[in-house]
Amino acid sequence: ISVKRKGTNLYGNEVEILGPCKIVYQPDNPLDCGARLWIETFCDIHFIGGSFPATS
Repeated sequence: ISVKRKGTNLYGNEVEILGPCKIVYQPDNPLDCGARLWIETFCDIHFIGGSFPATS
């Protein structure tokens, strides 16, 4: 799971969203990264089992 927050990507295996969220599916208009489905929220999130930063 990739979480983009303030221009940074974090990765983990399980995420809990601590409030309302919206699931967006746009198969004909993907994001620049190629995602066709994503979740949007302004709430805090919890990585279960920890998170790790992107590696190059």
